[in-house]
Amino acid sequence: MDPRGMSREQRLREARRKDPGIHRMEAELLRQTGIPRERFHRVRWDRWEDIYRQITARFADKTRSHKNGLHWANTNGYSPWAMERLLGCYQAGGNPWYLRLPEILPEESGMVWLLLDLGGDWHSGEHFYLFEGYVPELTVVLRLLDQTAFLGWGYPDYYLVSKKLRWIIGFNHHNMVSLAGEGPCLRPFGEN
Repeated sequence: MDPRGMSREQRLREARRKDPGIHRMEAELLRQTGIPRERFHRVRWDRWEDIYRQITARFADKTRSHKNGLHWANTNGYSPWAMERLLGCYQAGGNPWYLRLPEILPEESGMVWLLLDLGGDWHSGEHFYLFEGYVPELTVVLRLLDQTAFLGWGYPDYYLVSKKLRWIIGFNHHNMVSLAGEGPCLRPFGEN
């Protein structure tokens, strides 16, 4: 297909499909952690956009603009639904907060989504890498990413999201953890 004949959205979708960065990141994460691919992997290129739209429909603040996505949602606020269910924002400091994920999500037995926010906004197009994994493996992945400055990419904001869209946990580059949502599995950070 001729790139000049594509819409902006089609060009972004095609660039995402061909983005070698997510493939390299996935391969490096699996290599360095030894996690089996069936326990943690990138979301296929033909599924990520629909999943991201579902997540933003539920958790992104669309009251100012229907185009708002998740970029900086953990700083600027989530959707009204999520803000009504905000369990709090907590300073993580230098502590690896993600080691507490099994405590925060004790009943989460299925896979959850991990979205790495690589920047952008609705003008330039948000850029997220979308992975899915089980909580124990996500803890290992987040530890490696934290220790390696996200494999040299810097320190992006990121989100963990229930596949049933019941909750979201955001972490930003200011070491703030935010929790919003519902369900018996989600416990506020800092509570025992």
